[in-house]
Amino acid sequence: MPWQIHATSLRPFAPRSSFRTWRNFARSLLSVASRSWIGALAYSSAWLRLCHDGRLLSRRGFLPMITSHVSPADKAISGKRKVGVIRRLERSLRPGLRNLRGLVKEPFLAWAHPEALAFYRRAMQTAYLPDDLIDVVPQLKILYLATPKAASSRIRSNLAAMIGNDTVSGWRSDQNWKVHNRKASSLQAPRHGVVQFHRMATSPEALRFTFVRNPYTRLLSCWADQYRDRPLVPGYGRVEVYLAHRERADPALPVGADKSLSFADFVAFACTTSTWRIDKHWQRQSDIIDLPGVAFDLIGKTETFARDFERVLDHVSASEEMRRAAMPPLHTSSRRRLADYFTPELADTIYRAYERDFDQFGYPRALPE
Repeated sequence: MPWQIHATSLRPFAPRSSFRTWRNFARSLLSVASRSWIGALAYSSAWLRLCHDGRLLSRRGFLPMITSHVSPADKAISGKRKVGVIRRLERSLRPGLRNLRGLVKEPFLAWAHPEALAFYRRAMQTAYLPDDLIDVVPQLKILYLATPKAASSRIRSNLAAMIGNDTVSGWRSDQNWKVHNRKASSLQAPRHGVVQFHRMATSPEALRFTFVRNPYTRLLSCWADQYRDRPLVPGYGRVEVYLAHRERADPALPVGADKSLSFADFVAFACTTSTWRIDKHWQRQSDIIDLPGVAFDLIGKTETFARDFERVLDHVSASEEMRRAAMPPLHTSSRRRLADYFTPELADTIYRAYERDFDQFGYPRALPE
């Protein structure tokens, strides 16, 4: 029969009862640890914090934690709540855990691989979200910089399949999260191997590549995926980014449960904030690929994906089967003509905000057909 642990009254109890408290805590900890070791650390930290705050500890001893029967329906609701709490605790602990790992690793790296450590630190300080957007694939001698909304899901799915990870191959948009999850894809971030990151970034044998996209279609895809018909209230990540910066960008932009962001409003917001580094989906691509110390061997284009990705397939000596699997039609958020969304004024606004992208990657000012 399922059990649920909870704190009760503020009355202290005799020291002999503390065994039951610790036993119940240990049971819960083992249950959480079976799902996630980070969750176990988060649970332990939260429990000890409660003790420290006095909610489970008094001057005379521990406060009781008792067990009670839970119905299946209540168990399901409680389970969802626990998972949500665990995920929030995991997110809050991740920066601290990363800093802790850095404190342990960096003295050794400074002694054994000072050049690699200096290279990594420079990337962390100047590049945009390097641990999120850079994939280090030493098995393939590849370094890939993922530009959001520029075939990044397809490319990461292909790279994961190339190293034998079948869990994310055969990419589908409804499983998009898997290819961007390090555990699911097995693609390494720079922090997972500082020396390997430096080697892939500088070795003449490695292929360093990224893909870009026409700024017009990239913004349209972002709006269609993230904002179209979504209420402008907290609860969704991209909307919360918008709400956090709306006042600074333009107080006249819409807000509220009965409002959603039109494409014109999104363009106004994105163009104003395109250099603020608040969201990778509409940050200027020229800023994203500005990676110090890395000279890209290939900057492919989404519009010519099949032709440009051949360079990657040739580098890994891909089989014919792998080549066929890597080249299905790309998913697009909207198949309507661009002219149905863009006015000359909107196109001009985008061009002025993203002019550096147009010039650097050779995209014409005119709307694509």
